[in-house]
Amino acid sequence: MTTHKYDVTVKGVMMWANSELEHVGRIASIKDEDIQYNYAMSTVFSMAHLKDALFELVSDPDYTMHKSDLLKKHDAVIRVMKKLRSDYGLDLNAIRAFNQKKVLSNLKYLNSGNKTRKNRR
Repeated sequence: MTTHKYDVTVKGVMMWANSELEHVGRIASIKDEDIQYNYAMSTVFSMAHLKDALFELVSDPDYTMHKSDLLKKHDAVIRVMKKLRSDYGLDLNAIRAFNQKKVLSNLKYLNSGNKTRKNRR
């Protein structure tokens, strides 16, 4: 479990999420498989941070009025991460290795078959 604090606002994290989710269409529009792979890896790494930032707000009692929207976005981000991993054969060990500062939470939730809400942290 990570102790990193993202210290984001609801509006900021939702804008971040929309920006990250836009990348998925761009990845699919690229024909070069090597570029697709690298772009998808970068996007999944960024989304792993986004997922943790969303969950930080979900867990914060000051944001209970936004909890439902934050959980929906959190689950959507995890679904997209799983889809990118599956479609582009992404290596989670490479993402773990890139996490040099140990900021990200556990990535086990990306293994196929895990429920999105069961393994949040």
